[in-house]
Amino acid sequence: MFKKIFRFCAVTFVLLAGISMAQEEGPFTSDRHKERGLKCEACHGEPAPTTAAAPKSCLPCHKSLEAVADRTKDRERNPHDNHLTQSSDVECADCHHGHKADTILCHQCHTGMTFEKAKAEEKEK
Repeated sequence: MFKKIFRFCAVTFVLLAGISMAQEEGPFTSDRHKERGLKCEACHGEPAPTTAAAPKSCLPCHKSLEAVADRTKDRERNPHDNHLTQSSDVECADCHHGHKADTILCHQCHTGMTFEKAKAEEKEK
């Protein structure tokens, strides 16, 4: 009986761990920054950080939410220029989590919303 309970617990653990890892698929914000040659101190302010980057650490490179919205204006829906970003104090870290998977804040209400680049013929309309 003990072996059956142990096997059940082991299988459950493996399945839950797999689900957890599947939700943490990248690339993460930190991966994209590393690909562009940035080092840890660019966001964290120190070469071997032990804490999360401060929310305002995005601004030296990304300037402002408005500047980022301009860079993503070619999307069907602009994740950086919408009713949520215009009417609340949204910070970069509300969606972008550095070394963890991003969270799409819009999905709290708009389940499944995507932010694909608009097709050329749609842009001409």
